Amino acid sequence: MRRIFIVWGRETEHSRRLAQGLSAELRQIYYKKIGSYSLPAFFRYVFQAVETLLILFKEKPAVVIVQNPPVFAPLTAWLYCLAAGASLAIDSHTAAFLDKKWVNFHGLFKFVARRAIVNACHNHKNLEILLGWGVEPAIVMQPSNPKYDLEKLNQPLENKKLTEVLSASRLPIIMANRFASDDDWRTVIETAALMPEADFFVTGDLVQADLKAVKMPDNLILTGYLEHNEFLKLMSRAKVALAFTLRPDTVLWSVREAMALAKPFVTTDSEVLRRCFGEPGIFVKLKRPEELKEKILEAVRREEEIKEKIKIFLEKDKLRWSEEIEAFKNQLNRNAKK
Repeated sequence: MRRIFIVWGRETEHSRRLAQGLSAELRQIYYKKIGSYSLPAFFRYVFQAVETLLILFKEKPAVVIVQNPPVFAPLTAWLYCLAAGASLAIDSHTAAFLDKKWVNFHGLFKFVARRAIVNACHNHKNLEILLGWGVEPAIVMQPSNPKYDLEKLNQPLENKKLTEVLSASRLPIIMANRFASDDDWRTVIETAALMPEADFFVTGDLVQADLKAVKMPDNLILTGYLEHNEFLKLMSRAKVALAFTLRPDTVLWSVREAMALAKPFVTTDSEVLRRCFGEPGIFVKLKRPEELKEKILEAVRREEEIKEKIKIFLEKDKLRWSEEIEAFKNQLNRNAKK
């Protein structure tokens, strides 16, 4: 039974691993620009919908698994399934439930979710929403922890200026950041001003950053957007990783990246993040730079202890991933149209 996994997005790390676990073929369909012209969202989705339908009708999968958001991706796949007698499954990220721009499309989300043979989500709070909508079967399918080639990550960074600052830094700290609406980068900047002994590397596309009237301390380094491998090289050289979200009930992928590199991390103190990463994590309340400073120093002080806890967590997480993948496969096999 052929399965294709559709992703309308730039980042495919989680979906690639999930597709592999479900024996599905990944198809990334993403238009950001045509030539040098940046496409408005409407035209991007139209082009992606057309290409998605062309691929599906050509390759004729029996099951289509789709990453959500954007919700227009599962809607497009459902149209194919309706015409071809195929089955739809949806993997919904937390943004689909909570981001303001996607909350406006919850009616459409419910429509396609109720027509899917299984809906996967990333944490128990997402699952509560699906069940509250009367969507079944619905399951939690957390990401698997990545593995990286540490030898490759030890190679020099392409950015020589970053390399120079890193080599001179006594305490390099990295914040995994995109300058998205839910990123608490302002607190990190305020914390940097309290810790002149450290260097704070804040990632993210500066085109999206509203830095007007923001006072930048000398020990803050805005890296701009980094290709994933360069980002990992930088994180592997940091002493502590920071991963924060202003959005409730969100599990952060960057926490898993930090653990894959055996880095102590400080993250948002939320019910969901504590439930997922309670043993190895250090947690801090939002918008408290003085507290964040103390937590960073705690992470440095407890580095060896935290690394051991990360090791134990990752062993347990392998079992969790195997169980959830098996549950997802069972739902697909049980409910797919024959």
